[in-house]
Amino acid sequence: MKVSVVMPAYMLSKHIMYSINIVDKVMKKHYNDYEIIVVDDGSHDDTYVYASKFSSYKHIKIFRLPKNMGKGFALLYGYRRSCGDIIVFFDGDLDIDPRQIILLVNMLKNNDVDIVITSKWHPDSKTIASPTRRFLSKSFYYMAKIFLGLNMNDTQTGAKAFKRYVLDEISKAMTIKRYAFDIELLVLASLKKYKIVEVPALWKIKLTSRFKIKEIIRMMIDLLAITYRYRIIKYYQKILNGQK
Repeated sequence: MKVSVVMPAYMLSKHIMYSINIVDKVMKKHYNDYEIIVVDDGSHDDTYVYASKFSSYKHIKIFRLPKNMGKGFALLYGYRRSCGDIIVFFDGDLDIDPRQIILLVNMLKNNDVDIVITSKWHPDSKTIASPTRRFLSKSFYYMAKIFLGLNMNDTQTGAKAFKRYVLDEISKAMTIKRYAFDIELLVLASLKKYKIVEVPALWKIKLTSRFKIKEIIRMMIDLLAITYRYRIIKYYQKILNGQK
């Protein structure tokens, strides 16, 4: 089975070279048939210039969006230009160790599951976070659980893997491009009764970035919009059932 790793990147400058190189080394060690797809999400720095240094590699594809569209948009853009049987969404800043990809892919290959997501709050995860960051992250998860019925410990971690048919089916109904992209994706997967499994982050995750008040508000707006489409007007159900 071919594995496609889709890596969104935003304002990473030369760090993107390290990210691509280390992910490539991990993949090369474990798989014969793979590709890495990097999508620069309209960075204002030289991220794309540095990423383009890998454009001569046949198994590495580099794309650039003309403006910042959001991580969700970048991930779907990369997926639609991939050809793997397994699609891995993996954040380009490498907050998560690239060896986590192997755990995700092996879980999909060797078990009867459709989606595998990394949970930073799994009991066996090695997550380092400030009390504030931990509180905000878990609060958002609990609200998603109350509003949407998602029964998972985590939804936002940037390391997930899918069998291709899952994204082929649910991507047509996706509307969120930024803050609650992961929530919407998992709601749609749950509606289709795909089997979702959470795995721990076996290598250390250090949550260093801080949430801005503006981002928290936008995440809540996106969450409410998803709840409205799901609970009130049944938009997702209609799209997935071919009624629109």
